[in-house]
Amino acid sequence: MTDALTAVVRRVMPARPERVYDEWLDPDALVDWMCPRPAFATAISLDARVGGEVRIDIDDLGTLMTVSGRYLELRRPDRLRFTWHCTTWPPEYAASVVTVTFEPHGGEETLMTISHERLEAPLVDQHHRGWLAIATQLESALRRGSVQ
Repeated sequence: MTDALTAVVRRVMPARPERVYDEWLDPDALVDWMCPRPAFATAISLDARVGGEVRIDIDDLGTLMTVSGRYLELRRPDRLRFTWHCTTWPPEYAASVVTVTFEPHGGEETLMTISHERLEAPLVDQHHRGWLAIATQLESALRRGSVQ
């Protein structure tokens, strides 16, 4: 689902909110699922505190780019927010904001919602497709692990 400047993806994850939340702050886990394939992260660094930086170096079929941002909110296990800016964006594009929420769903699952706001209009559909792929990859990563 998208509106004018926001891409929204909802997915039920096969783990409790604490586990899904923690995946978003684990650089080793993020390497496995963060970038929509065939792109992949070549390096991830993060400082998981409000004001701390996050950086994802990406190789997308030979195109190298970096996504960077700062954490705005870290409220385990319910919500995290961070800014998002990509080096491939035109220089006039400002940073956008990603909010991820985690709601208990059934006994052992989580309804995860990714809301990517303040995107420039030409980026909305691309990011919506990217977050859909990333949510699928995260779901697969959680299913592969022992996550209860």
